[in-house]
Amino acid sequence: TTFITIDRDTKMGGRRRRCQKLIFALPGNPVSASVCSELLVRPCLDLLHDGVDTTTSTSDYSSRQDQTSMESFTKHAVENAKVHEEVMAIITSDIKLDQGRPEYRRVALQRAPCTSQNGRQEYSYHATHTGVQRSSRVLSLRGADGFMMLPRGGPSGCGYDIARKGMEFPVLLHSSLSVRSDNCWKDSMHRGRWKSEDGDGKGPKLKVGVIVCTSYEQGNDDFQSIDRTLVDSLGGDSHVILVQKFVCKVPSDAENNEEFTQKLSAMVSSPQMEGTNAIFVVVPTDPLAEDNGSSAIAFRAGLEVSHALRPILTKNAGAMALQVRKHAAAHDPVAALFENVVGIVRNGSAVLITCSDRGFEGAVVAVKGLLGYLASLLNSTD
Repeated sequence: TTFITIDRDTKMGGRRRRCQKLIFALPGNPVSASVCSELLVRPCLDLLHDGVDTTTSTSDYSSRQDQTSMESFTKHAVENAKVHEEVMAIITSDIKLDQGRPEYRRVALQRAPCTSQNGRQEYSYHATHTGVQRSSRVLSLRGADGFMMLPRGGPSGCGYDIARKGMEFPVLLHSSLSVRSDNCWKDSMHRGRWKSEDGDGKGPKLKVGVIVCTSYEQGNDDFQSIDRTLVDSLGGDSHVILVQKFVCKVPSDAENNEEFTQKLSAMVSSPQMEGTNAIFVVVPTDPLAEDNGSSAIAFRAGLEVSHALRPILTKNAGAMALQVRKHAAAHDPVAALFENVVGIVRNGSAVLITCSDRGFEGAVVAVKGLLGYLASLLNSTD
């Protein structure tokens, strides 16, 4: 699911006004679209309809317009947004877990009486899945009371491959059963289910390598800002491990291009890069240059780097390269001139991304979601 906002002019009350509209791009398969609508679209629309409850906060958002205040307001709005009612339910049969990602399985619920430890009469819920869970099978929605949150299986997930009969998992009740939910996001089992003890995501850390291809003479220490921007844009030190960093000089003459290609290929395939999920090849502009010639030289170097790396890709991801360019250009328009390359290298074990240091943060954010999923996928096969 993709979510964007756009600004456009609209006519309201006889006057033209500038307003912001929300756009959700949902999956094409009907069940996927239905599940994503319940998980993402419905809570957003509920928040827009009900507004933000500021009575539960001590902050005065109305009198402050600074960035910190806006961030605090956004955090408060999200944490106190009303989400689905939730119940814990016991599965009535074994379920094989997906080792690539968590799953929202459609289930029918039955309420059964039980006796608590203090002897009081209580109820428990038993969940039965609604058959084959393919995203194209609309029948799996028939009779479903909610979505059971099943963890990702395998060693990189919950540690087991099969959820056994009698185990208990949270179920998000379908919208028709939780119209008047008082459950807030900050208190939901849904949120806490995927958080580790230190409050971060449960998935493995992303292992990245960096190759800086410079057209001017500089040392390793001069590119610390690239490292920091990369790590911060991918979620910080708790989510990312910088495995290795190389610096190489892009030749200014065509005679040495073949040697440069071999050197760059050797860096990508080197033992030091082993275990990386992603390799960022960054071409920086000269920070000491006072004219625009530095950018021109850097972008010519970028063409050389792209030309050298294309042959070693086992699969070229042109659509993702376009996204990288668009996001980079949104941060720095000059980045639109750079030729980005994205593809698979190292026998399918890593993604390679080339970009300029201009708009670098935007370029990294463009592939952040993909790389997080890739880390989980590749680490599950280690």
